[in-house]
Amino acid sequence: MARQDDTFHVGVANFAPVYNDKAATLDKIEAGIVEAAAQGIDLLAFPEEALVGAAACEGCRSVGGPCDAHIELAETVPGPATERVAKLAEQHDMYVMFGLAEQDRLDPRRLYNAVAVIGPDGIQGTYRKIHLGSPPWVTEGITFTPGDALPVWHTRWGPVGVLICYDFWLNPELSRILALKGAQLIVNCSASFAGPGKREYFVHTTEVRALENQIYTASSNFVGGSADASNYGAGALDKPRAAHWGGSSTIAGPAFPRFNHVYASATIEHEEIVSALLSRQKLERWQAVYPWQRWRQGHQLAASQLIAREFDELAQSAAGSPAASSSRKRRAGTAWDSTSR
Repeated sequence: MARQDDTFHVGVANFAPVYNDKAATLDKIEAGIVEAAAQGIDLLAFPEEALVGAAACEGCRSVGGPCDAHIELAETVPGPATERVAKLAEQHDMYVMFGLAEQDRLDPRRLYNAVAVIGPDGIQGTYRKIHLGSPPWVTEGITFTPGDALPVWHTRWGPVGVLICYDFWLNPELSRILALKGAQLIVNCSASFAGPGKREYFVHTTEVRALENQIYTASSNFVGGSADASNYGAGALDKPRAAHWGGSSTIAGPAFPRFNHVYASATIEHEEIVSALLSRQKLERWQAVYPWQRWRQGHQLAASQLIAREFDELAQSAAGSPAASSSRKRRAGTAWDSTSR
């Protein structure tokens, strides 16, 4: 039940889809929602592509785009799966986020790696993954079109941002933007491989994103998988393993006077839902001591402008803009001159 007070009970699922059986996987998602409701969870997150299962696709690789099988698995939002989940979310007064292959309403052959955001009042929309991986490790960059927006979703508890896997890992800029836009919780729906040191990486990065933005973070991941060495991701392991997904779904955030705390973390091998009761008061305690968002909008505004300009010039330079290149050379020369005096 979604609460009216300061606290918000958040859950993340260590989840294993039923590959090649979307109907059975949707049944498992619904069972997870019912289980979470029995625990009093207000918001439940499932992994990236939870509805269809994340896997490399030779069909997409061979045609250089979404293959017929992926198009068959995809659906629009609203659509059959999101409408079923929305009924349960309303029944249990819960927010639910789960990954799927979203089909564009105007172009059925255009697909997105998306997370459906559903609340007690219905389907709120989708977040579409921006950083898509490419071969040889994954084929999602062939199958899907990248997203182009970073929305913040408004819940009864407060603003919530959503990211997908690589948008969260190794790309801290998106988390910072969501925090500057007011997100108090970032949900990361992930499909992260198992491997040496991966549990520590998964847990610590979830904790660091919370620490550096002074917000809560909640990462959900697949667990289990294939022992087939030809399965993508197997190359990241020292040998093929039955549990090739890393599990370790984690919730982290501030716990004054500690800068940060891991509130819950799942195993690397079992399907389960772990949860934590999050408090706005704990955020406000740190925000009173270290109000970095307010600083960035005030006396540190120039820093935000500099960062935005640098990113813009880097993007233009990568796109081959001569103006951006000459601008960077001029400024680099100025910096060199000033340090050599």
